[in-house]
Amino acid sequence: MTASHSTNATRSTRKKSLPALVKVRAERLLLRIGVSAANLAYSGFKRLPVQHKVAFITWNSDTVTPDFQVLIDRLRLVDDPPTVVALCRELGGGWTAHVQYGFHLLHQMYEMATSKVVVLDAYCPLASILNHRPDLRVVQIWHALGAFKKFGWSIVDKSEGWSAQSNIPSRTLSRLLRMHTGYTDAVVSYSGAIPHFAEAFHCDPSIIHVGWLPRVELLRDDTRMAALRARIFAAHPELVGKRIALYAPTIRRTAMDASRVVSLVSTIHDNDWNLIVKPHPVRGERPEPLFPTQSVEVPEFSAIQLLAVADAVVTDYSAIVYEAYLRGIPVYFYVHDMEDYEQARGFYTHPREFPSRVYATAGDLIRDMNALVGDRQAMKDFVEIFLEDSPARVDILDLINPSSGLGRG
Repeated sequence: MTASHSTNATRSTRKKSLPALVKVRAERLLLRIGVSAANLAYSGFKRLPVQHKVAFITWNSDTVTPDFQVLIDRLRLVDDPPTVVALCRELGGGWTAHVQYGFHLLHQMYEMATSKVVVLDAYCPLASILNHRPDLRVVQIWHALGAFKKFGWSIVDKSEGWSAQSNIPSRTLSRLLRMHTGYTDAVVSYSGAIPHFAEAFHCDPSIIHVGWLPRVELLRDDTRMAALRARIFAAHPELVGKRIALYAPTIRRTAMDASRVVSLVSTIHDNDWNLIVKPHPVRGERPEPLFPTQSVEVPEFSAIQLLAVADAVVTDYSAIVYEAYLRGIPVYFYVHDMEDYEQARGFYTHPREFPSRVYATAGDLIRDMNALVGDRQAMKDFVEIFLEDSPARVDILDLINPSSGLGRG
C-alpha cells in the first residue's frame, strides 16, 4: 500500500468513527442531564415527611413476587407494622409504555423519599443514581438463590453486559448510572457467594449478609407446595396424566441457536412429556405462545411456582437450578455453547460443578430424562452448601423491619 493510500484509509476511518464518537458524547451528555434532573426532582420529594413505611420495588415482574409476598405477609405481623407499598412493573416496548413508565419512576421517587426502607430484588436505576437521605435503608435481596452466571460489575467488559444496546462503552455507562451503588445491605444464601456478589455489586463485602431468600420457606413447605400443585392442576387439567418438563432458559443478549431449541422442544414433546416453556422473568410472558402445539402455556404461574408440578427441569444457565435441587427435582443442562458463553459472560459456578449432567444434543438429554437420571444425594449435599445454616445467618425480616436495629452493614 502506498503512502497516499494509507493516508486516505486513515481519513476514511476517521470519517466513519466521527458519527459514532458524536453519538457516544451525546448519549453521555443526555445521561448526565437525566441523572441531574432526576436528583433535582428527588430533592423536592425529600422535603416530604418520612413515613413508617417499607417500599418493595422490582422491574422483574408486573405482580408481587413470591419473595416480596412472604416478606409483606411477615411485616404485617410484627409489632408496630409499617405501611407496605409494592411497585412491581416491567418496562414494556413502545413510546406509550415508556411514557407510562416515566410516571411510574416518579412514583418510585416519591416512595423512596418517604419510606424508611426500600427492598429490591434486581438492579433499580433510581436506587443507584439518586442521592438518598443518610438514614434510608436500601436492602438488595437479589433474585437468585446462588452465584451461577456472572452479572453486574463482573461483566461490564463482556459482550453479555447489560449495556449492549448503548453506544457508550459498558464500563463508562455503568459508572454514569452508578450501577448497584447505594445499597446499605445485601443478602446472599451462603458465605462462599459473598466475594462474587461484592464484585458484582462493586461494594464492600461488609454490607453483605448471609440469609435465605423468602422463597425457601415456600419451597420447603410440603403442605403449601401440595396446595399450589392442586391449584395449578385445577387451572390446567391438561397437565394431568403425563410427566411434566419445565424448560427455563436464561436471559441472553444474543438468542440461543433456534434450531437447537426447536429440536429440544420437539424431542420432549415426542417422548410423551407435557412441556412448559418459561422465559426468564426479565423477558416476561410473550403475547403469543412460542410452541402452541408442543407445549402448555401456563402464564399465571411463575417458573418457581411450577416446581410444585415439575418432574424435570431443563435449562442452559438459569439459576432456577438451585430451587429445583431444593425440591429434589433433577436438572438437565442443555448447552452447546459453554465455551462461547463463558467468554461472553462467564460463571461464578461452572455448569460442570453442579450435580447434573451437561448435554449438547436433545437426543442424549431425553434418554436420561426419560429415566429421570439424577444423583439425589449429590443434590441434597449441594443444597446444604448453598443454603448455609450458620450462626451468622440473618433473618431478612430483621433487615427490612423499620423498627429493627439491624442493617447498614
